[in-house]
Amino acid sequence: PTGGGVAHVPKADAFQAPAGCQGFRGQSGATLIRPSGEVMAGDFAVEDLSDCEVRLLSASTASSVLWIRGLKRCTVFALPVKGSIYVTACEDCTLYLGSRQLRMHTSSRVDFYVHASSHPIIEHCSALRFAPYPTLPPRLAPSFEAAGISPEHNQWQLVDDFDWLKATHSPNW
Repeated sequence: PTGGGVAHVPKADAFQAPAGCQGFRGQSGATLIRPSGEVMAGDFAVEDLSDCEVRLLSASTASSVLWIRGLKRCTVFALPVKGSIYVTACEDCTLYLGSRQLRMHTSSRVDFYVHASSHPIIEHCSALRFAPYPTLPPRLAPSFEAAGISPEHNQWQLVDDFDWLKATHSPNW
């Protein structure tokens, strides 16, 4: 850098699905459904989609992770997962997500309907909105128990912004 300034260093992005992870990838304008009854025993990725509707209707039976990355103008509805959910580089989306831990990174203009057992965490995000996860119909309600999550314990509104460490409310959500 010149003039004594600090060089701009891109933010590190460690939120990557493991190699070989099952998922929906690289589609546009599609409706993608993981049907109920399908065992979700491992990680699952939803990546590089635009203008898609995604429905993940399989209950989590293991400590699986849901990786959501590179979505544009998509709607994702996922039953609660036993592990964590990582959302990275999403824009203009609506996401219905339930998990123990929810982390969002480098995303903007996303509406989240959340059920989280811990404080959701955002980093390098802007224009996010949060609301509680919807009440599930009776046939899907056992998903919370399958994921080991208490439906009564939801911290959706206790968002921690790692870029806004002041006592006042973050401008990013």
